[in-house]
Amino acid sequence: MKTLFQFIVAILLVVAVGAFWTERKRAAALRQENEALRQAETAAQRAVASGQAGQHATRNEELERLRTEAGEVHKLRSEVSQLRAAARDADRLRTENQQLRASNQQLQSAPRAVAPAAPAVAAQEAYYPKENWAFAGFATPEATLQSAIWAMREGDTKTFLASVTPEERERMEKESAGKSEAEVSANARKGVDKLSAVRILERKTISDDEVLLSVYAEGGEDKVQKISMKRYGTEWKLAPKRE
Repeated sequence: MKTLFQFIVAILLVVAVGAFWTERKRAAALRQENEALRQAETAAQRAVASGQAGQHATRNEELERLRTEAGEVHKLRSEVSQLRAAARDADRLRTENQQLRASNQQLQSAPRAVAPAAPAVAAQEAYYPKENWAFAGFATPEATLQSAIWAMREGDTKTFLASVTPEERERMEKESAGKSEAEVSANARKGVDKLSAVRILERKTISDDEVLLSVYAEGGEDKVQKISMKRYGTEWKLAPKRE
């Protein structure tokens, strides 16, 4: 009986030892699996962190590119503004240059001296080549004449009508009734199309408010025309030509 008991105990001991080693192997396997999972998790975290870092870097590069483009757009807008300002300055200087040229021509063509009693005749000719025609205002008879021929060259009917007397303006508006503005402008340009220059040969003062100009148009009819200039307030206007 004792031998049987010892045998059973020995079997149980063997079984227990086998179970112990089995559990130990299983625990070791679980530890290895756990370690492998931990390493995989760490690798995954590193990959995620690396991906996020790459996304941040890409986003930063995109932001930097947008900042650079915005700076270039601002620079281009500034350059465009400067070019527009320069163009305006050029137009202003061109206008001032035309006015100064017209004033210089008027000074050159103005009579040196006028006798207070008798009608005066200009001793110096006033010469206006076509390329120098410009709007010169209406302050003097010569300026009004130059403004009128410039307006005809440009087809500027509004300025031309402003350079003639009210009676002449009314007559011209009746003649052009029914015609388009383009037709009137074309007729005005045609009137000076062949001219190369205008020369004032004589300036005779009729009264304080009237001056008679003897004008020769180069390239036009081969004759001297008499043009009456009348003053209205502070401005001189062309009157119907004298026959």
